[in-house]
Amino acid sequence: MDRSEALAVAGEAHRAYADGKAPEDCPYDADGDPQERFRAHFWMRGYEAAAGDSTGR
Repeated sequence: MDRSEALAVAGEAHRAYADGKAPEDCPYDADGDPQERFRAHFWMRGYEAAAGDSTGR
């Protein structure tokens, strides 16, 4: 996974947060193969960033 893909996955998470989805709705498997784990990690980082942005942190 490269930087652009990591940013795209984080962007997916921002949109999921804006759509009212929960963190548990992450479409990537945190226990899967290395690529899936990497995507799950960046999805959660993006989700947490979106949640922080909305609370003014």
